[in-house]
Amino acid sequence: MKRLPAIDDQRPWYREPWPWFIIALLGAAVIASFVTLWIAISHPDVLVVEDKEYDRIKSELRAQPGSEEEAEPPSDHGDG
Repeated sequence: MKRLPAIDDQRPWYREPWPWFIIALLGAAVIASFVTLWIAISHPDVLVVEDKEYDRIKSELRAQPGSEEEAEPPSDHGDG
């Protein structure tokens, strides 16, 4: 017959590997989030263009054929 381990025979939680494995996973996630935050802060995306560049882009878009501003209005030539 197998004997059940007594309370004195059990190891404390900090001597088991699985709690440390879970703590390491959570710690890695926290460290990765701080690294991601640092990357996002130190390399911001350039979203706003200056007025001069905006005017240049706007004029290039106007010069393209088929733009809405140069399109001819549809004519009402009825067949009948």
